[in-house]
Amino acid sequence: MKLEVIQPDAPPPGPVAAGAPLPPCCARPGAGELGWQCPMHPDVTASASGSCPVCGMELVPIGQASTAADDAARARRRLVVCALLGALLMTVSMTGMAGHALGMTDGIVGWLAGTTGNVLQLLLAAPLVLWGGWPILAGGWAGFRRGRPTMFSLVGLGIIVAFVASVVATVAPGLFPPAFRRHDGSVETFFESAGMIVVLVLAGQALESRARRGTGAALRALLDLAPPTAERHPGGETVPLGQVRPGDLLRVRPGGRIPTDATLLEGTTTCDESLLTGEPLPVARGPGDKLLGGAINGPAALVIRADTAAAGALVARIARLVREAQSRRAPIEALADRAAAVFTPAVLGLALATFLGWAAFGPEPRLALGLVSAVSVLVIACPCSLGLATPLSMTVAIGRGAREGILVRSPAALESLAATTLFTFDKTGTLTAGAPRVVGSLAVPGGVPAAHSLPGMVAAVEKASEHPLAKAFAAAAAGEPIPPVADATAVIGRGIRGRCGDHAVVVGTAGLLGDDGIELSPLQTGPAAAWVADATAAGQTLVFAAVDGHLAGAFAITDPPRDDAADVVGFLRRRGAGIELLSGDRPAAAEHLARLVGIERVAGGLSPEDKADRVTALRRQGHRVAFVGDGINDAVALAAADVGLAMGEGADVAIESADITLLSGGLAAVPRAVALADATMANVRQNLVLATVYNLVALPVAAGLLYPLLGHVTSPMLAAAAMSISSLSVIANALRLRRGGR
Repeated sequence: MKLEVIQPDAPPPGPVAAGAPLPPCCARPGAGELGWQCPMHPDVTASASGSCPVCGMELVPIGQASTAADDAARARRRLVVCALLGALLMTVSMTGMAGHALGMTDGIVGWLAGTTGNVLQLLLAAPLVLWGGWPILAGGWAGFRRGRPTMFSLVGLGIIVAFVASVVATVAPGLFPPAFRRHDGSVETFFESAGMIVVLVLAGQALESRARRGTGAALRALLDLAPPTAERHPGGETVPLGQVRPGDLLRVRPGGRIPTDATLLEGTTTCDESLLTGEPLPVARGPGDKLLGGAINGPAALVIRADTAAAGALVARIARLVREAQSRRAPIEALADRAAAVFTPAVLGLALATFLGWAAFGPEPRLALGLVSAVSVLVIACPCSLGLATPLSMTVAIGRGAREGILVRSPAALESLAATTLFTFDKTGTLTAGAPRVVGSLAVPGGVPAAHSLPGMVAAVEKASEHPLAKAFAAAAAGEPIPPVADATAVIGRGIRGRCGDHAVVVGTAGLLGDDGIELSPLQTGPAAAWVADATAAGQTLVFAAVDGHLAGAFAITDPPRDDAADVVGFLRRRGAGIELLSGDRPAAAEHLARLVGIERVAGGLSPEDKADRVTALRRQGHRVAFVGDGINDAVALAAADVGLAMGEGADVAIESADITLLSGGLAAVPRAVALADATMANVRQNLVLATVYNLVALPVAAGLLYPLLGHVTSPMLAAAAMSISSLSVIANALRLRRGGR
């Protein structure tokens, strides 16, 4: 297999560049501090509250926890109340319909089949439609008013037609011609149709609300990486992070977070930047080195000089990129709006043409037959089955995914995953275990005293350290005798010294051993030199050990691939997808891992912006891109991709930024998620065919196509029944997904 190394493109100029304006991230954002956004059209944003110019919905603040929670609570209350009213309404309606079918006139069934039952349905449907469905009706009217009807316009039209016709049938049935009447003189009502449309649409909105809360949580998690305050130096005054300016001197305590991008002036430490850069091991930092805001300081107290205000730090730029990427509109929503923009006027035109055609050319009573046919067209075109075709399949699939440990945050994520043509992977913690291991060792003959082993002595010294490599050396020395250690002293970023009995032990970098006058020449010739060359070419980190002033050996450290990484890559390749590895780790390490798991295209040493730029460039080339990652450094790429998949054991911000979270199963959950997406979209296409065929057949029949053969027109009652049958067929097909059907 030929490995292609990708050279990252230069980051494009624009609002994502370093130092770009961003609201302060020093405190929890207030309502509107990050801007306002339309919940139905995320690409519509504003700097102040108001209504969406596309659909008319009220804009909501971005990233505000309390506001999002309040909105969710109100939506849940509305849905619960409407669901209860809908259940009662369906019970009354179905009982009444059974009474009509059986010709019953006595008892409760007969009572519900008569005028009293219609009045009871009206009392139940009125709050359900006028209160519960008000956001739907308002959004639909806004679309008509602006000349851009949306799916809300289509749904709202069906609700109004069914509800108004039912109200008139209840309070003034005499206005209807005989063609509308049953054998007992009553008129069919459609309250249950109007009510259940409202309930189903509200249920879909609840899913969208959950996805919006995930977006806000991602932004808050990013902003929380930077501490809310900073400590000035000298003096120790604690100030809000928003008051920090470039050039300010700050003090960072051991274990604290770096408040903003800065230059280290005093102190030597190691910084854990893994969540920001993807580098699995803490990096040594000394005077003059650059520090990343949000990184975790090691064991030393530091004095730093702020290079940028909080709004220009890397964490803040990542937050901006996540927000901008998540503002993209889901393709399925735009498709629904385009369909509604054509379908709604087409149905209205067909209804008008039906009435005029009957009025001009039909037999007597022309106007009555024309009115019956026109109303039947509107009722039978009520977009229940069309509206259910996609969201119901998605809802069932999301529930199935949750049972399988796959958290899907929005229906559009399944659509995008099924259409993915190229998968991009992070390295550390995604394709690898995320924990360094000793994968090789080389002992110098005579370098270790008798009765001792090199792994045991190194593990003993490292045991006194807090460094992550201590666990790796302990695992490598399993079963070996571990001698007691005295006088262990860590050298920040370089290694550790200690004594095992009478023997002095040094473990660390080549530079540390060189400072102690220890020669590395035994590793520069023969098989030892080849071993070192192979380890270096594989991107492995070399740690050297010396005993009593003489080189004793070396260890190769790496973060190995997950056991199932190669199988997952093979599954995706067999599916026909392209695969790339985008890593913040050293290029040599990334290239070696790519060879091990079978990935042909790789780029290493990438910043979070570089990863997002690469994903964006691939999308511009026409690819449908999925990104799989786990760290904070992956948040931007997860959001920039068509669909982002986060490992469940990764950073919270990566999980919140992703469209799909793999809660269990590790990397092996990726094929399961892909299979779920494929099955879901196959089911959606089947539902769309059912709904489309229904409309193609039912609408001409409702308009009177069969009148010459049957001698009568389709009544609204039959139209409502046909609409219900169509919806039931779509529901039954969607429920097959629960059992793993396609």
